[in-house]
Amino acid sequence: MRRLPSFLTLTLAATCTGDAAPPPDDLTTVTDSAGVRIVDLGDAPLNFIERLTFAPEPDLVIRSREDDASAVFSDVRDVEVLPQDRIAAVNGSGNEILVFDASGERVATWGGTGDGPGEFRSLEWLAFRSPDTLAAGDRGLRRVTVLDAAGQYVRSFGTADAVDRATNPIPPRPMGLLADGSVIGATYSQPDPVEGSVRPAVEIVAIPPGGGPVHAIGTWPGDEVTIFEKDGFLEVTQPPFGRRLRIAPAPDGVWIADDDRWEARKYSAQGELRMVVRSSANPAAVTDALLEALLGERYRHAVVADPALEGLKQDVREIARHTTAPSFGGIVGTTSGGVAVAEFGVGTASPRMWITVQPNGTAAAIEVPAGFAVKRWGPDWVMGIVRDELDREEIHRYRILVRAGPGS
Repeated sequence: MRRLPSFLTLTLAATCTGDAAPPPDDLTTVTDSAGVRIVDLGDAPLNFIERLTFAPEPDLVIRSREDDASAVFSDVRDVEVLPQDRIAAVNGSGNEILVFDASGERVATWGGTGDGPGEFRSLEWLAFRSPDTLAAGDRGLRRVTVLDAAGQYVRSFGTADAVDRATNPIPPRPMGLLADGSVIGATYSQPDPVEGSVRPAVEIVAIPPGGGPVHAIGTWPGDEVTIFEKDGFLEVTQPPFGRRLRIAPAPDGVWIADDDRWEARKYSAQGELRMVVRSSANPAAVTDALLEALLGERYRHAVVADPALEGLKQDVREIARHTTAPSFGGIVGTTSGGVAVAEFGVGTASPRMWITVQPNGTAAAIEVPAGFAVKRWGPDWVMGIVRDELDREEIHRYRILVRAGPGS
């Protein structure tokens, strides 16, 4: 807290009448006259779409080197694939980019904390663009830094330079880089200091490379917060099962999803709607057991015997208003331009099912191992973060295998 002063078939339908595109084998595809593809997964998609699986063991494991302080990492915020089978990772604890070879050995460290060229204040994401450009997004400085294949500084540009500061005094937060060089930016509003639950608006824009007019993609409700009075002060916190806005850039557009309903929309760099993926599956009901599981996960690092903790938990219980959980647990844009959507779950102790949808509408489901936080989704692999028995982060890459038949 902080103080304030799927049913039997998958069908593709369009909002307008248009010519049908050649359908994939497992669903019908229709493209409307505006070029928008809509994939409707029905109310029980896991029963009918193709099932994939991870290989039994990761084919790449990257661990911190305790005998080398420069190779220790924590708070890994993103990973990216570079040429020559190298892996780049955002080490949030040092505001630096760690580069590893194909065997998982660290071969370079780029960046560091600071405001100068090639330095970062709050490094958040990476995006490699062929043939030799690596872009790094800095939330704190509101800028994107471009490095060459050797990690040398090339240039940087701030999102404040692209917007009208008179009408938009808060520079957009850079969220990702598209293949054409456009930067996706998001401006987050502050909630008014009054009691109640609210979702402050988020404006999303696409900033073209080399200047030019900014393309407005739209404005959505942001992450839900609850403001309440306690001991004469207004407190703000995230309510249990509060709704969230998800923004997931892909090479050719950005996926935007409000987890109040199971739907993700893809927009081009020009702000045009290109694809919609949705399901009518019912979200889970909020029970007392589910609420207590969420509280246990939220405060898992707190001192168990602390009396103040129980008071804090009770405050959170009293602001719990949702009768259903969010419709999904997160989204990731895939390297193919598709989207991967996670089922909602509390904590990381159990495996979690993800549904992937390719740009042509082909859908598949895959169970992600317990404790695996997905960071990057490739054509036949997934890369993410796990924690070992001592709570140290590791980077794992799993290969994706095909299983026989839907729902098997």
